[in-house]
This record gives sequence, C-alpha cells and structure tokens, in this order.
Amino acid sequence: MLGARCLTAISRVIGTGILSALICFVVSGGAPAIRSQTATNQSPPATPTTLNIVLHDQAPYFNPKRVRVGRGSTVIWNNQGPALVHTILINSTKGAVRSGSIRPGQTWSYTFTEAEDAVIKTSCEVHPYMYGMIIVGNPPDALVSAMESTVGSASGGALARILEFPLPVPNSVPGIIAIDSDDNIWFTMGGGGFANINYPPLSKIGRLTIDGDVTVYTLPTPASGPSGIAISPDGIVFITELFGNKIARLDPSRHLIEEYPIPTPDSWPTGLVLDAEGNLWFNETKGNKIGRLSAAGVITEFDVPTSASRSTGMAIDQQGNIWIAEREASKIGCLRRDQTFVEYSLPRPGSRPTGITVDDRGRVWFAERAGNAIGVLENGQVREYPLPNAQSAPFFPVVDRDGKVWVTEMFGNRVQVLDPLSAKTVEYAIPTPDSWPLGMAFDSQGNIWVAEQLGNKIAVMLAGQEAKPKDVPQKRAEQ
Repeated sequence: MLGARCLTAISRVIGTGILSALICFVVSGGAPAIRSQTATNQSPPATPTTLNIVLHDQAPYFNPKRVRVGRGSTVIWNNQGPALVHTILINSTKGAVRSGSIRPGQTWSYTFTEAEDAVIKTSCEVHPYMYGMIIVGNPPDALVSAMESTVGSASGGALARILEFPLPVPNSVPGIIAIDSDDNIWFTMGGGGFANINYPPLSKIGRLTIDGDVTVYTLPTPASGPSGIAISPDGIVFITELFGNKIARLDPSRHLIEEYPIPTPDSWPTGLVLDAEGNLWFNETKGNKIGRLSAAGVITEFDVPTSASRSTGMAIDQQGNIWIAEREASKIGCLRRDQTFVEYSLPRPGSRPTGITVDDRGRVWFAERAGNAIGVLENGQVREYPLPNAQSAPFFPVVDRDGKVWVTEMFGNRVQVLDPLSAKTVEYAIPTPDSWPLGMAFDSQGNIWVAEQLGNKIAVMLAGQEAKPKDVPQKRAEQ
C-alpha cells in the first residue's frame, strides 16, 4: 500500500516509470489549502495538450492550482507578477531541470514525455509555503492521496486591532523601522532590486507622525536602496545604502543630508547600531566585514572570520559588544570591545539567522528564517523555539518591556509573540494579504509598528488591544 511515508518534500520515486518532481517558483504570501480530490474523478486527456499556469504575487499565486494533464503534455508558466521574480526547478528521475529567472511578463515551459505518469508537488524553492499539484497521466490514486496529505493550510493567526497606513510612493518596499524620542516612525523606502523583488531601487526614507502624516526624504545618491535605519539620542537619522555603498546621515532639524562612502566596493551595508560613544556600526553583507563610522566621519572596517558569511542583522549589548547574524554561515558572531571576534555555530546548518537583538539580561535573540525558529544565545549555549506554522520565515525580532520576544513572519504574514518563561506563542495576522512584514519597533506607549514590504504600508498594533487567544505551546530545543 502506498502511503505518505513514500514522499518527502521533494517527492520520492514510487513505482516504475513514475516521475516525481518539485516545481519551485520564487513568490510571496501565505499558503491556502489544497482541497483533496480523488484521482479517478478526472480522466487525463487522451492526447497531449498545452496548459498555461499563471503565476501571481498574491494568493492564489498560480492558476490553476491543481491540474491534470495527459502524457506528453507541455506546461507553460507565465509570470504576471507584478513584482516578484520566479524560479522553477524540476527534479525528476532524469535529473534536475531549472528554468532560471522568470521575470514578470516572461514565461517558461516544460514538456513531459509520452511514458511518464507523475504526481508533482509544486512549491517555491526559496519560499516553500507556496504549493500546488500537477497530475500527469494516470498515476495510482494512493500516490495522489499521499501527495495531497503533504500539503495543508497554515493558521491565519489570532485577531488584534491593527491599523495600516498606506504610503504615498508606489512600490516603495518599506523595510526597517526606527522610532525617535517624539514617537515619529522612521522607515526605509528602498524599493526593489533584491530578494527577487522586481521593482526598481529607490533612494528614499519616510517619517510617519502619530497623526498619520507622512514625509518622504530623498537621499542624494540615485537608486541607493536604503536598507537599514537608526536614530541617535539627539535625533540624527543614519541610513545604510545597500546599492549606493554609503552611510547617509540626516539632520532633520537642519534639513541636511551627508553621505560617507564605504572603503570596500559593493559591500552591501545593511544592519546598523549606535554605541554609547556615538560611533555607528554596520554590517557589510557582501564585503564580509563590520564597519564603524566615527563621530568624526572616519570609517574603520573589521573582517568577519568566516568567509562569505553574509551577515545581516546587528545588535549591541550593554558592554558595547557588537553582535551579528551570519546568515549563510548559520552562526552568531560577536565583535568584542577589545576587537577580538568569537562565533557560535547554530545547531542546524542552513538555518539562516537574519534579525538579531539583545535583551536587558544580555541574552541574544535571533530569527532563523530557514530554520523556522526563534533562537536565543545565553552563556554560550543556543536554545531554539520552533514556530507553530511551517515555512513562516521569521525575520526581525524585538523584545518588549516584559521580556516577551516579538518577531515578524515574512512568509506567514503574521507577527508572533514568544513568552520565554512558558515557551508559548501567540500569532497575529497582518490584515493585508501577502504583505511581507519585515522590520518592527516599539514606541514609548508600547504600540508596535511593522513595515509591510509588498503591502507598501506601515502597520501598528495598539498596546493592550490584542485578542486573548489560547497560546500555542512550543517545544524547547535541546541545548
């Protein structure tokens, strides 16, 4: 009897002449369930046909979602975007077939042979929460049922009072948030050009007042792609320019913007923090370094020991040590005040840590985007808290006054709250579907603000107005 144990996430060949495949395309959004249907309810076409599948950035992502075609048929994937680049991968008994990048407006096709029966699970190579099915020929009903059992629906999350503020610049892709002493919300508006977002890069940042007024600032370097933002106690705004390879310094009171070129070419500056002496520290994601911009405007660079680590998130502890999330190395790194460097390997290779923060107790919290977990480093030991919904892509963590850890779920389209004392979580759904929430920050009243990249909005969850659902218990990872 064929069963679900015969299939993995990329399928396993079952029976002679049956093709098993994973079709992957880089897209966005949450995953609707596939309704179970019996294979015998639909007879495959007797002759080869040509089928068009339209790819979209928002649900239902591709249409039709579950299809049956005859042997020898050709399937054409048509990317209608509008923003995201798709990549289709087919793994079969004959080897892998890759489409390469399919930009909005482009197509790619694949023809199945006359001898192939197949049940194909379609899902995203980079964003695997997206999935569907293609049935080729007349495979056994049990194989179809087994494949359907591997795709399910994700929880939408609990309800909370969330307000959203649309931004005046189209496709601005707001990413990271910082809040000044007057509770003005500052955010990057870097546009696309990264993460398979096909919008053009921008050179803008925004400020949202508590009254809902938005002011947009344009940096001097065109298409510089602002990616990180931090604010000093005296209200100076610092920005990392991903494509501009510069650090920008904005003095809002003087309407003055200065830029500081980074010595390493094409370094891709991303995360940034300020220390007690007024130095600005920043990641060089491609440069594989940590940079420091002094108050005098001098940049010094420090090498990250692991090559090609692609560090992204950055945080600073009370002793002035700089912590980074080494995404491709699956490590947490620390540049100490004495300029020595120490690295901590995560339990699971390929977990890809992204955002990082340090709480009042000195614990280092981080999001594992591919590991689908929240991690914490304490006294040299790593503990992981798996997320309740698969393929949520946690990205940016912050810690509130009560020590609870909040994290954005980029693909899950939710904000999750972890109580470390009980190891329980609550998830809150973002109202706009497929918004790709990324950065977030607390204001002085305890409201939490979230940047919606593809939603092109800034959202706020008002303090004390969350719903009170039953928490979802989590399993603590072994130390």
